[in-house]
Amino acid sequence: MNQEVLRKSAVRIPDLRKKELLSKLTSAEQQELDRLRKIELERYPNRSTEQYADKVRLMAIRNFTVVDATAKESFFKKMFKQENPKEYRLHFTNEEDDVAEYMLPYTVGLDIRQWMDDAGLALDWPKMLPVDDGMCYTDPLEDDDKQWFENFPDPSWCAAKLHDVKSVDENAGQEAAQVIDWMRTHWGNGYQIYADIDPWEEDDL
Repeated sequence: MNQEVLRKSAVRIPDLRKKELLSKLTSAEQQELDRLRKIELERYPNRSTEQYADKVRLMAIRNFTVVDATAKESFFKKMFKQENPKEYRLHFTNEEDDVAEYMLPYTVGLDIRQWMDDAGLALDWPKMLPVDDGMCYTDPLEDDDKQWFENFPDPSWCAAKLHDVKSVDENAGQEAAQVIDWMRTHWGNGYQIYADIDPWEEDDL
């Protein structure tokens, strides 16, 4: 299989899925996603044949600060004038109480997006839920990652948006209603929430 095609699919599939979780894809984008997913399934035949069988991990975090964790510049790097890139980490006051997660099927995420659209939150939903792929809060962060976390929306604003559309979970399925209630509760308790889409677990390869 053409390596350029594989490289493109590895980049474009996550990009399209991140967008799809927050807003509807155009017809051209949907066709592109379907085509690239077919290529991936041909490459990894043991993976599920369902297009949206993958998971989304919601992470709720609060009471954290971004600390500079850049390694001390080594003698070797100084000698050869090599760059010593900045590195950051999230530091929590009490990680046991200040971190929570919820795993849900990708299909449920799409259903929630549709219900948010129907409730008049089509423009707000992408601002309420930052989305990335392979983003773990325990990983070292680069400058772009640091800025991403620092730009999370105010949880009280997110909670207010859901409070204004209480009927959204009344029309949802049981699992989606549980997710919406989980988000409402955690936003109300000061957590900032982001979604991590990781198309396949390592065991699926």
